[in-house]
Amino acid sequence: MGSDDGATGAASQQPRGVEAKSRGRKRALLAALLLALVGGAMTWCVLEYTPPVFTVPQEYEVPNLGAPPEKLEALRVVQGQVNRGNAVLNLGWFGALLAGMLGLGEAIARRSLAPLLIAIPVGLVGGFAAGLAGGLVYGGPLGDLAENVKVQVVMLGLLGLGVGLALGIPRRHFRKIAAAAIAGALGGVLAAVLYPVAASLLLPAAGTDLLIPAGTANRLMWLGISSGVLGLVMAGMTRE
Repeated sequence: MGSDDGATGAASQQPRGVEAKSRGRKRALLAALLLALVGGAMTWCVLEYTPPVFTVPQEYEVPNLGAPPEKLEALRVVQGQVNRGNAVLNLGWFGALLAGMLGLGEAIARRSLAPLLIAIPVGLVGGFAAGLAGGLVYGGPLGDLAENVKVQVVMLGLLGLGVGLALGIPRRHFRKIAAAAIAGALGGVLAAVLYPVAASLLLPAAGTDLLIPAGTANRLMWLGISSGVLGLVMAGMTRE
C-alpha cells in the first residue's frame, strides 16, 4: 500500500515539474524579448537624438540646380562614403547595446558579471563588422526588394553572429559557442528577410533603400524586428 502511494505521489509530481519548467522557459523568453527591445529602443534614441559623426565637407556641397556633372558625381561618392562610415558606427552601437542588454539578463541569471562584460565589446565588434560588410555590398540606393534583402542579410547576419558570439563565449564550451553564433546569424538573416517585407506592407511610403533605414517609424520598425527576433532566438539557445 505504501509503495503504491509513493508511486502515485512521484507520478503526480512529475507533471508539476514539467509544467514549472515550461513556465520558466516562457518567462525566460519574455525577459529576453523585453531586454532585446530595450536595447533596440536605446539604439533608436542614439540614432535619433545624436548628430552623425561623419558629414559631407562643405567644399563638396553643390546647389540643387545647375551644378556641373563632375561636381554632382563627386558629391555622390563622398555622400556614399559618409553614409557607410556612419552606418559602421551606428551598427556598432546597436551590437553593443543589444548584446549588452541580453548579456545583462545572463549576468543576472548566472549571478556573474562575466556575461555582461564580454557581451558589450564582442557585440560592438560584431556591429562594426556588420557595418563594414554592408558597406561593401551596398552600391547606392537599393532599387528593389530583392536587392534590399541581400544587403540586409549580409549586414544583420553578421550582427547576429556577433551577438551570438557575445552570449556564447562566456559559456566556455566550443559547441555551445558555435551553436549560439550560428543561431545568432540565422536570427539576423530571418530579421533581414522580415523587415523589408513588413516595411513594404505597413509603411509603403517609407524608403528601404539605405543601409540603416531613415525616418522615425521606419527605423523603429527595423530596430524592433531585428532586436526582437535576435532576442527570442538567443534566449532559446543560451538557456540550459
